Parts: sequence; structure tokens; C-alpha cells
Amino acid sequence: MEIREERHGEQLQLGLQGNLDIYAVAQLRERLLSALASAHTLDIDLHQVEEIDGAGLQLLLALKRGASEQGCQLSLSNHPPAVVEAMELCRLSSFFGDPILLQREQA
Repeated sequence: MEIREERHGEQLQLGLQGNLDIYAVAQLRERLLSALASAHTLDIDLHQVEEIDGAGLQLLLALKRGASEQGCQLSLSNHPPAVVEAMELCRLSSFFGDPILLQREQA
């Protein structure tokens, strides 16, 4: 799992690339939770997430709760089909409060 980072003042955007699974979560958890403390607004761009499992969903839930506790505004953007499917399967789509917009397939 790779992370692309862009900062604009107190706004931080993190782009995740690869599989958001139990193996990646072990590596990412502390880095993503510390990002909450360093930003007023955090956007996590998911468009390059290829697969997500229960551990990945748990990490997103922990980030949402942590953001709420720290007064950080967290948003998830560019949900790929794998993430949408996992969120719908676990009935978590409305929990995050972000509009889920499917990407258009590139020709």
C-alpha cells in the first residue's frame, strides 16, 4: 500500500494505492491516525484502492471516530467499486456521510 500526500495549509489529502487489507492496515494504522492530529481537514482519496477487507473497513471506521473525537473533518472520496461493494455489504455507506460517486470506466 502506497500513500500519496498533499498538504494545503491545514487541509491534508492522502491518496491510497493498492490493497487496503489486514497486511496494509498493520503498516498504515499509526500513520493515518497521526495524520488526523496534524490536519483540520483530512480527505482520503480511495480511487486507487484495488481491494478492501474487514480490517480495511475497521481502519476507516477508526479514522472516522478519531476524526470526530479530535475535531477533524474527515471525508472519503473517489470510492472505487470494491470499496462501495464492501461498504454496502456491511451497511456502512451512510455511516461515513460522504456522497458515494462511482468512477466512470475509462475507454
